[in-house]
Amino acid sequence: MINMKKLLGAVLVVGFSLCLFEQPAEAVVEIKIATVAPQGSIWMRIFNKMKAKILKKTNGEVKLRYYPGQVQGDERDVVRKMRTGQLDGGAFTAVGLAQLNSKALVLQMPGMFREYDKLDKARVALNAVMEKTFLDKGYVLLGWGEIGKLYIFSKHKIKKLSDLKKRKVWVWTDDPISKAMMRKLGVSPRLLGLPGVLPALNTGMIDTVTNSPLGCTALQWHSKLKYVAGESTAIGIGATVITKKAYDKLKPEHQKILLKYSRKYHQALLKRIRRDNTRALATLKSMGMKVMPKFDAADRKKFENAARKVTESFAPRYYPKALLKQVLKHR
Repeated sequence: MINMKKLLGAVLVVGFSLCLFEQPAEAVVEIKIATVAPQGSIWMRIFNKMKAKILKKTNGEVKLRYYPGQVQGDERDVVRKMRTGQLDGGAFTAVGLAQLNSKALVLQMPGMFREYDKLDKARVALNAVMEKTFLDKGYVLLGWGEIGKLYIFSKHKIKKLSDLKKRKVWVWTDDPISKAMMRKLGVSPRLLGLPGVLPALNTGMIDTVTNSPLGCTALQWHSKLKYVAGESTAIGIGATVITKKAYDKLKPEHQKILLKYSRKYHQALLKRIRRDNTRALATLKSMGMKVMPKFDAADRKKFENAARKVTESFAPRYYPKALLKQVLKHR
């Protein structure tokens, strides 16, 4: 006859043992990040390496999920989805960053930085200040990125600034800097979102764009263009940002891991983007793209004056005058 007391005791012992050895798995926190960078681009290759490293270092508890190639829409769509909680973050150009934190535009103003070493110097000096400007808006800056040095590309040869008035110049709908700059130069821009640029180049709705050589090739715009400017007008900045709400879901030790490896891989990304942009420009030239002459002294002065006026006019609406002074001091 079965001894019920002994049977019950055995069951309790086994159950207790299972509790000791089969602890529930830790919950996985997934952070959803969108970007307009195409799948297979250098941006996504670095992001995928970063994602794998963070997953490993957190024992599978923090998973970054990327949505590349505009599958979540233009940058304004990504910003909107972050605000509604559909997405946790984005890897943005200055256009998207400006919608989250307009103070970031101070690093993007025309003529502000044309050389990487000067941009690096200012960014290092002001990193804590810039991080706080994002945090004050409810976002965590994971790392700085770039598009690279920006050039004017066109289907037609542009010898002087006045030639721009004859061209169908594209400006990103949400880009306040380019809109202000073109209008200051007397150019009436054609406003379009990023997804509309390639179709517009195909139809002839636009014939002139501004982008980095790497960005131009990654988005396949280069196949519709014949000329590139002889010098850059600015450096296209970018960054990866997530909501503070998403960041706060992580354990403190995982927050440290996320920041550590995000910054490490974003630094690697900057080096690769700069190297690949140099190579992309050389490749475009070897494929037959012609270099336009640099503007003469008179046109250069007109451009610099327009850039200075636009930069000054953006304070204090987009960034405080004090922050602008700090950037000018450290560049």
